[in-house]
Amino acid sequence: MAELWFIRHFRTPWNAEGRLQGRRDIVLDDPLCSGDQAALAHNLSALDGMVFAEIWTSPLQRARQTAALHGHHAARSQDALLELDFGPWEGRTWTELHAAHPDHWKTSPDKLPLGEPFDAFEQRVSATLNAVWSRSGAPVLAFGHGAWANCAQAVMAGAAASRMNEWSTGNGALVVLRPAAIRKALS
Repeated sequence: MAELWFIRHFRTPWNAEGRLQGRRDIVLDDPLCSGDQAALAHNLSALDGMVFAEIWTSPLQRARQTAALHGHHAARSQDALLELDFGPWEGRTWTELHAAHPDHWKTSPDKLPLGEPFDAFEQRVSATLNAVWSRSGAPVLAFGHGAWANCAQAVMAGAAASRMNEWSTGNGALVVLRPAAIRKALS
């Protein structure tokens, strides 16, 4: 079974402002902040010498730019790696969301009025993980988004996607999603 090596995009101006991006096509900070520069150096060291069966990216610019900064300009665009669709909340701040729906993001994000049902989001993430894990050989490298990575980690732990906030994947973070982890978590 192949592994999925997942890197969350670097910081955007909207990340810095505390805005929900979702499907909005926001570009990275220019220049990268010092934290992103450090994450890039760490990731490049971790990826050095690795051979990947395929390299994928979300079609959104921030993920594509992050892939390019890692030297993967020709990463294959995958709609399955798109961020959670926040619908009417995209462009608004986390503060506004928390004021309108206290604690919902942390305790029951599946109850928020978003642009994508949580069960569909979870199915999309699970299908992508299963597609990678059904392969043999070299791992797949993917560039994507925070809620996607958090949902993947929740799924691997055998938890519902609505519990994804128990995981936190920072900008530029590298997460290795191994199929053995889910077998252990579910046994």
